[in-house]
Amino acid sequence: MNHGELRTKVHEHFTEVLKKAKARRDELGPYTELEKERIADTIRLHKADNEDFWDIMKKGYATQQYQAFCNASGIPQKQPIQTKWAILDEIRKAWICFHEAMLEHDKAFETYDFSTSPCAPESATESPKPTFGSSSTKVSKKPSETPSSPLLSALFSERKAEAEQTGQWSAKLLNDYQAWTDLFIELQGDRPVLDYKKPDARDFKNVLIELPSNRNKLPQTIGLTPREAVQAAKDHGLPTLSVSTVNKALGRLQGIWKWADKQLDEEVTDIFGPMKIADNNNARNQHNPFSKEQLQTIFNSPLYTGCKSRRFRTVSGDTDLSNTSWYWLPLLGLWTGARLNELCQLNVEDIDHEEGIPLIRVQESDKGQRVKFGKSRLVPIHPELVRLGFLHFVQAQRQAGHKRVFPELKLGATGYHSDQASKDFNRYIDRIGVKTVKTSFHSFRHNFKDACRHAGVPPDINDILLGHSLPGMAGRYGDGNVPLPVLYEAICKVMYKRTSFKHVKGYP
Repeated sequence: MNHGELRTKVHEHFTEVLKKAKARRDELGPYTELEKERIADTIRLHKADNEDFWDIMKKGYATQQYQAFCNASGIPQKQPIQTKWAILDEIRKAWICFHEAMLEHDKAFETYDFSTSPCAPESATESPKPTFGSSSTKVSKKPSETPSSPLLSALFSERKAEAEQTGQWSAKLLNDYQAWTDLFIELQGDRPVLDYKKPDARDFKNVLIELPSNRNKLPQTIGLTPREAVQAAKDHGLPTLSVSTVNKALGRLQGIWKWADKQLDEEVTDIFGPMKIADNNNARNQHNPFSKEQLQTIFNSPLYTGCKSRRFRTVSGDTDLSNTSWYWLPLLGLWTGARLNELCQLNVEDIDHEEGIPLIRVQESDKGQRVKFGKSRLVPIHPELVRLGFLHFVQAQRQAGHKRVFPELKLGATGYHSDQASKDFNRYIDRIGVKTVKTSFHSFRHNFKDACRHAGVPPDINDILLGHSLPGMAGRYGDGNVPLPVLYEAICKVMYKRTSFKHVKGYP
């Protein structure tokens, strides 16, 4: 199949998709301004580089799009990898034109064309047909009989202002609270806070359970209301929100309600806490440590043995990347157990010595450095990192006048330095065949935890190195501080006996 034949197939397929979408839009009416903004965002997203776009949308979505197009067009799914990428590229470009055409079609609602027949309107007396099961049916709103209280939107604005003034929320956390609060208001209406009851929270939960993931990015759900998106997810077999995401959304609203209870004279009942779903996926089940085979694949890959170029990091060659964050972040994650953002935000002054021991200061600052739960800590640097030249690399950064260890990692819109690094790492391990649903940079943290356990490091010391709160009575007594030599002794015990690092080229 040549390129011209492929484009013909794509054109035929999306012409039919567009025809159905326009008919559906004629029934629903014009887009809201918010929907137009979301479509514009989707268009911008699709205009990313082909491989970057599909990497953002994840492998499952790329597979679903590829298979759906092949099934509809009669193209065999088994194709050379270059042909698959070409097909995905044409699909991506077709979706751009699809959304642009839908925005253009929406303009027709602003005028009348008397040269054509209008769409037949629905009968005003016809009862609306239910399209959702009882689990996501909108709750009827009765007139409020409760004491007066501020509208949810106004109360949330006050909470947000307080969080911004006191620095309680990062930009990422603020956006998260905003998104879930907006969704709740969209579903249940903007009403006085005391007017909401458990049925409102229950309906919110039931919609969340059936809501498709990334609904504002998927072509099948872009521009749809939440309840319409639920139906689209059923029609197209789209993946829905995980239990942990549903509980996170409920937790965000619960947090707003608890804050309201402290601010208002009347008692504000927690209607969201009881709605949370039992989740058997604890932190250990959500992320797997890398297996010994996966670790060996990562540290025997071209990033550590020599690659073709900075762009083609998965292809073997003579380019040395030991002066980049791509090279050092996985090694630091494995030998310190630190979180990705904790490493990405490091300043050169955070790499220090005390009592003759090299260490990393993981700390918050007013310069954009954040630590989960605000728990600053000292992490001794493992001898293996010293052997590979990490201290020499940091000294070179210092001599070059850099204030940060990895100055190329800019502060993202979420308020974290790790946004791009996370994407780059996931893309890299996917291309070398290590990526799974439960592996990510956070997997190194689990590897470190296991290595400490296998080396006989006491659990309290393990938790201190990882920045965890000490559990039980250990967390209630004492100041939680441990002498640096004790931490260094523990770090030196960490080993990965089944993984060889002899092929890793150190910093020159």
